[in-house]
Amino acid sequence: MKQVEREIKSIDVIEGTAVSTFAIGNEVCGEVIADIIKYDGIFKLYNREDELITEFILPVVVSTNEMVKGD
Repeated sequence: MKQVEREIKSIDVIEGTAVSTFAIGNEVCGEVIADIIKYDGIFKLYNREDELITEFILPVVVSTNEMVKGD
């Protein structure tokens, strides 16, 4: 059975008057972002060990998605 997974590669977050970009492979809070998941309107960033780094409830202005096919 083939499984299709949507992976979010990066997000742009509004913080006050600044816009910050968070992308897979970038470092935040001393951890490298391995996965970005949107769940119930909250964007959650995870490290390579599938541990939560941080989450955003702030307005996200852009998210870049890519469809990835798995086996």
